[in-house]
Amino acid sequence: MSRRAPGSSASRVTHSHIFIEGAAVAVERRDMPIDAIALDPSNSRIQQAVRQKTNGGGALTQEGLRDLILDLPGVSDLFKAIRDNRGLMEPIHVRADGRVIEGNCRAASYMRLRGTNKSDQRWENIPVLVIPKITERQVAVLQGQFHVAGKNKWDAYEKAGHLHLMRTELKMESKAIAKALGMQERVVERLLDGYSTMRDKVLPRVKNGRGVDKWSYVEELYKIKELEDYRKEERNVDEFVTLVIDKKFKHGYEVRDLPKILKNERAMKVLRRDGLKEALAIVGKTDPTANSVVFRKVKELTEILRSVESTELQRVREERKAQQMLRELSGAIKNLAKMADFEL
Repeated sequence: MSRRAPGSSASRVTHSHIFIEGAAVAVERRDMPIDAIALDPSNSRIQQAVRQKTNGGGALTQEGLRDLILDLPGVSDLFKAIRDNRGLMEPIHVRADGRVIEGNCRAASYMRLRGTNKSDQRWENIPVLVIPKITERQVAVLQGQFHVAGKNKWDAYEKAGHLHLMRTELKMESKAIAKALGMQERVVERLLDGYSTMRDKVLPRVKNGRGVDKWSYVEELYKIKELEDYRKEERNVDEFVTLVIDKKFKHGYEVRDLPKILKNERAMKVLRRDGLKEALAIVGKTDPTANSVVFRKVKELTEILRSVESTELQRVREERKAQQMLRELSGAIKNLAKMADFEL
């Protein structure tokens, strides 16, 4: 693709500044020829897709990168919105040489519209905020403020990948990342640990698809406090990855049942062999709440009734409707026991 010089646009330039980690960074608002824009393959949102596309081969061309971005989930809706709106609502951010800092998807949409509508001048130039002098750390913080902590958030795995970039390539400590993005340090560390497990242990074992759908499982592993000691052991993390790859959990939220299974050696063996449902059935023999919504509700209600407040007691004394509810509850319990041949 031929490119014009970044400064060749004749549009009026306005000067301003933005603040990144407390520092004022100069920006120039202008229209820039779309042919002068370069998509950035190192952007955290698309790194995994780029790696899978190239598979260790050469770098993607700008056309290939454009097509890859346009194929990402949700970008087709953005493309239609830009096309139907006849332009952008917010400018993209670029370096002085035209490389995109923030706005790869919008830039790719413009490139497609320009390529299919050569005679339509609306797609010849794209609104940009040029940042002439910006460090790589400032680039990462700016992207993080937009897409990790901001309103236009990337997917959970993409956000974790961006934190990983800030930690490994920019050598930022977790505390500094948390401060820059307005996050809790413990959340940053949790996401960093989860990303490492995904990248190093899960994705290499995924045979079909991108594999990022496995992130919800890994995220639960690192979110659940009761699994803190379990995940400290490398062999346990490896075992967990095997359980996920072998589809012993059907959904990410099911990982929340793992702590109760770990307390039962037999249930853990069944989980490895058969899956979660069968393992919970084993646990359920000693803890009926493990695999039954009904028994969980019974336990919750029992705890509530044991500590009922004086105001509710007074209502039971005085209100017929309240008394009737308790009679119905008592009757339901007696009826259930009768059907189960169980003597109260």
